[in-house]
Amino acid sequence: MTGGPGSGASGAARGKLAFALSGGGARAAYQTGVLSHIGKRLPGLRVPLLTGVSAGAINVGFLAAYDGNLRGATQALKRRWLSLTTEEVLRTNPASLLKVGVRLGGSLLGGGTGLSPRFRSLVDTSPLREFIERDVDRGEIGSRIEAGDLEAVGLTAMSYQTGRTVLFVQGDPQSAPRPASSHYRLVRTDISVDHILASASIPLVFPAVKLGQQYYGDGSFRTAAPLAPAIHMGADRIFTISARYRRSELEARAPDTTGYPPPARVLGLLLNSVFLDTLDWDAAALRRINLLVGRLPPEVSERQGLRHVDLLILRPSRDIGKLARDFEIELPPALRFLVRGLGTPDIKTADFVSYLLFESEYIRTLVELGVSDAEVNWDRIEAFLT
Repeated sequence: MTGGPGSGASGAARGKLAFALSGGGARAAYQTGVLSHIGKRLPGLRVPLLTGVSAGAINVGFLAAYDGNLRGATQALKRRWLSLTTEEVLRTNPASLLKVGVRLGGSLLGGGTGLSPRFRSLVDTSPLREFIERDVDRGEIGSRIEAGDLEAVGLTAMSYQTGRTVLFVQGDPQSAPRPASSHYRLVRTDISVDHILASASIPLVFPAVKLGQQYYGDGSFRTAAPLAPAIHMGADRIFTISARYRRSELEARAPDTTGYPPPARVLGLLLNSVFLDTLDWDAAALRRINLLVGRLPPEVSERQGLRHVDLLILRPSRDIGKLARDFEIELPPALRFLVRGLGTPDIKTADFVSYLLFESEYIRTLVELGVSDAEVNWDRIEAFLT
């Protein structure tokens, strides 16, 4: 559990609250456990700003479109995750994986001649679209904003055409300045299933999603500042949930593998750097800015566009990568064969697998861990949110 300077109840209660939900594939189930406990304990809590990226965009889309209070929304989200299977996210039957292999091999051997079908992604995620479409209606998001239940919703994606990070915003947050950066832009639009899928489409693993004239992928891959969307949208307080377990010095020194690192270890570290490291870096940057704002005269801070933003981060009390090790056997046979071929038997922590394990027992374990951690840290969470 991490709090920024001034993240106690007295200052936080007066500021505009945002939930900022980040990515992590199947690890996002941990978020739903935390959120369901918050909804249970604070059913009438109003959260005016919701921002999401990657798998967090799926959770944000669900919460934003739910017609009811926070308790109803978070309990429904929890039920949906508990009913989830890998086949509802991606096709893992041998025929689908063989088709992907043929396309990949043809692209590599074809030398760009165009004689073979173009490779698009490692997996077919058409089931994920169906899963999201059952629960997300752009009309409901608009209705909730008009009713005042929400102020704005923001989802982050990456444009493959320009390489820029794009924040898609629905609503009209009162203090949302347009980001001034050649690497970052804000687009006002009606959030749809396509925006959610674009934000959640891990490059190469999931297919790109076309929005307008450009193709988009997972916003985490070009977002060095995952807290920035909530800040741009006017948040004074940000509550976020990390999927990173804070290891002890002894745990951090222990080697995960011996000998040459297998691909599964390399992929796990790459995904961790994208989905987990950036939040820690951004939180540290926000703490430094808050300290600076506290030392500057108010007129100087205002002229420079700086303001104090409170932050509270909840972290898992157990290592999710190590937990995933016990559930790898639950993967569908063809997918399990694939990940084992990448070397998962040779490593102690199944970080790579932890992002792909959309299976019931693993998901239930993460949801229950989220509920438990929220309960243990409830005093601080309640003080920050109310």
